[in-house]
Amino acid sequence: MEPHLIISIGRQIGAGGLDTARALAKEFGIKMYDKELLAEVARESGLDATCFEERDEKSSRGVAGALLGFRSVLGLYNRAGSDSVMNEEQLFKIQGDVMRRIAAREDCIIVGRCADYILRDEPRLYTVFISASLPSRVRRLMRGHGYDAEEARRRIEQGDRKRAEYYNYYTFKKWGDSTSYDLCIDSSKLDDDISKVVELIKFNMRQRGLI
Repeated sequence: MEPHLIISIGRQIGAGGLDTARALAKEFGIKMYDKELLAEVARESGLDATCFEERDEKSSRGVAGALLGFRSVLGLYNRAGSDSVMNEEQLFKIQGDVMRRIAAREDCIIVGRCADYILRDEPRLYTVFISASLPSRVRRLMRGHGYDAEEARRRIEQGDRKRAEYYNYYTFKKWGDSTSYDLCIDSSKLDDDISKVVELIKFNMRQRGLI
């Protein structure tokens, strides 16, 4: 059986990555995982979904985390009775296991969460990073969430920093570096038009023989 098609989308805050993922999922008739991934992780692990949501795309940067990190988890869950405490590295391990099971069973699109790194051995993995100019991103957040310009810029700065720290910590790579992805797109140079972004992705995938 042919390996499943897995599309991983990394994105800057406000660059249209989530809208692109939704459009691609509709175009290909496959499932998209963003917050849906957290729900599946919670179901399969038997843990409360809120523990994943609170730590979503956050790295462990304390002294113990810096010294031990995910590299030393070894797949062990830190249980202490019914009120077990799980750190970010352990949650990352569970999330990665679920991600690999999803990739083994179906074609899908996964947004963020180091999917390009976790699933790097998948033969039909296609990785995209979507960026945009700051003015474009500010406009998108103002339009989509009703923020004023100052609040939009604040959320962009905080969100990008959080995603970069998370990605860099767990992958040993640099978030947004073009060498980590099959295709990098500046959506603001495509008139912030998601349909153009989707067409560019599809064109590149056809060139690579993936569709």
